[in-house]
Amino acid sequence: MSSEEELENQAFKVQDRRRFHPDGSPVEGSEPAEKANPPQATAEKADSPPPSPTSAAEERPRDIPADFASLVLSLAAGAQSSLGISPHPLTGKPEKNLPQAKYSIDLLGMLQEKTRGNLGPEEAKLLEALLFDLRMRYVEANAS
Repeated sequence: MSSEEELENQAFKVQDRRRFHPDGSPVEGSEPAEKANPPQATAEKADSPPPSPTSAAEERPRDIPADFASLVLSLAAGAQSSLGISPHPLTGKPEKNLPQAKYSIDLLGMLQEKTRGNLGPEEAKLLEALLFDLRMRYVEANAS
């Protein structure tokens, strides 16, 4: 028998595992996924040690406020990494990518223009100082 004939003769079964009908009513005999696990799978979970508090804390994002300063500093950090000032997050080595640095700096500049008159004095000073520093460093990096 050829491989094509074997494939034609093989049958497979499709089983609908949805727990609800289209109208939202529950399907009889359906179990939540947690209860449907075989005993072996739950035994394996019981054998594994519980996560340590430090590993759970490391998995969660740090408690950084979602504010304008955080956004600006995040974009500036990307520009610094692209300028080779700070190490690349993946490789740990400084790498220059001047087109990416220019894009990040231009993005911050656009943000400054679009938010002009709507920022507090501290936010405006932060953005202005970051942009000045990044632009000067870009000119320096582009000249070398």
